[in-house]
Formats: sequence, structure tokens, C-alpha cells
Amino acid sequence: MSIFEQTASILSDLSGTKIISPDQNLQADLGLDSLQMVTLLILLEDHFGIFLDESDMNPFTLICVQNVADLVEKYVCPENNEETDKN
Repeated sequence: MSIFEQTASILSDLSGTKIISPDQNLQADLGLDSLQMVTLLILLEDHFGIFLDESDMNPFTLICVQNVADLVEKYVCPENNEETDKN
């Protein structure tokens, strides 16, 4: 299961929305409130075994589903980000 699929599953459980697409807005489309956004960050850390930096824990910088998947990928696949940073 891909990072996006796992992230979408977490968001589906949290929001009650069955179909999750990358461009869905977390608040407008999935109905996540501020408490659910914080819960989302905790669930991501637990599920993926990652520890988010404080600078990445602002739930208001996450606008759409793809933003969440990108954040997880940053921690799960750091070597991909190092290559991007070099270019």
C-alpha cells in the first residue's frame, strides 16, 4: 500500500468520507475541524512511526489531502527530499 493510500485510509477513518482524492480540501471537503487536524498529525506519527518536527506540526499549513501525503513522504522517504533539495 502506497503512502498516499495509507494516508487516505487514515483520513477516511477520521472524516467518515469513503472516497479520498489528492485535491480534496481537508476542511471544506472532508469537514476536519482544528481538533481533528491535530488528531490527524498524531495518527500519522503513530501509523508511520515518524516524529514530525515542530515546524511541520502546524495543521493550518495542510490544505489538501496531497499536502498530508507529501508531509508523510518527507519523513518516510527522506532520501527523495535530499535529491530535491540539491536540484
